[in-house]
Amino acid sequence: MSNITLYVPENVKKEMDSHDEVRWSEVARKAIMEKVIQLRKLELLRKYVEKEPFTDEDYAWMDENDWHPVDEKEMKLSFVKEVQEISRHGKFRKVKNIKELFE
Repeated sequence: MSNITLYVPENVKKEMDSHDEVRWSEVARKAIMEKVIQLRKLELLRKYVEKEPFTDEDYAWMDENDWHPVDEKEMKLSFVKEVQEISRHGKFRKVKNIKELFE
């Protein structure tokens, strides 16, 4: 693991020091990791929208993070209602094209 140095204003440092129960390095690590994941998702979403092919590394990352750009698309309200109806009555419908499901 790599180390970084982080500078914070003096008043923030005093506040941090008053909370010695908090592992501030863990707070910073989690915030950085969340931002890195957000940026990676944006890059993959851009590739998806621009129909740029995904690399094996992209697919591996998506599998590792259980995420795919299509996860960000909203489902059609008609499809959501149909799924709710199906779940009540146990009937299924075949879909010919994935475009039937998403806006």
